[in-house]
Amino acid sequence: MKKKFLGKTWFFEDIIPGESPTFTWGFFPKKEIFSGKSKFQKFAIFENEKFGKILILDGLVQLSTVHEHVYHEMLVHPAFFYCKNPQRVLIIGGGDGGVLREIVKYPSVKEIFLVDIDKMVTDVSKKYLPTLSQGAFSDKRLKILHQDAKAFVKKYKNYFDIIIDDLTDPTGPSLALWSAKFYNDIKKALKDEGVAGFQTAYVGENFAIESRKKIKKVFSNFTVHKAYVGCFPFDEHTFSFGSKAVDFGKLQRKEIEEKFENLKLKTKYYSPEIHFCSQVLPKFYDSKKKI
Repeated sequence: MKKKFLGKTWFFEDIIPGESPTFTWGFFPKKEIFSGKSKFQKFAIFENEKFGKILILDGLVQLSTVHEHVYHEMLVHPAFFYCKNPQRVLIIGGGDGGVLREIVKYPSVKEIFLVDIDKMVTDVSKKYLPTLSQGAFSDKRLKILHQDAKAFVKKYKNYFDIIIDDLTDPTGPSLALWSAKFYNDIKKALKDEGVAGFQTAYVGENFAIESRKKIKKVFSNFTVHKAYVGCFPFDEHTFSFGSKAVDFGKLQRKEIEEKFENLKLKTKYYSPEIHFCSQVLPKFYDSKKKI
């Protein structure tokens, strides 16, 4: 929402239903780049001096071009290092192309499905936020489908090596996909040695805590990574990973270092060191049942 503050018009983020209405955050838009509405949600893109371009959907910040690499690298790369030979990949949501950009860096991948119900996310991102995808939408391995991910996932059994769940927070078109039933469908679509990665929001958000509990209950193997993403300023952001058969605790640092070197992977944030230190959780997280 736009509000007068310090004599200027600022943007303040809306409150997610079920979360505390006692605080929010905002920024001063240097310029409004785009405003519009699709069948599913409202769009805005602003430019800010410190955050770069900021994508807003239904009043909630989705990303900033200054910080998005932290989010997208942490959602994608742990899954790819846990999975031995990823070939078939599904992206749920992710129409902005940031997750896709990181996935196309892996030569073992033969097939990529990107399923995002809202075509306008992709169209707007291509036009106004091209640094997110960096040409990845032209990759020949990619198939883009603008349809309901819930129905799509049910068609597949034991098929995907990696599934990345890059949903908006649980409002609007993504609300029905933050459920144990959908997580079970993702599990069924994964191969036994496959890995699913989920964006699971702030450590302390109520819906995020519940989603992590559901994912942990669905998958035999579960782990959480975390990182601070500057455009989500109130807490560390969590990235949850599940698998039917992959024991995440057995992955050794030497394995990651060798694979990272062999791939000549170019990242801004993720590294073998970050992989392990991002799993170290303060004691109060567990004591307060936040993970």
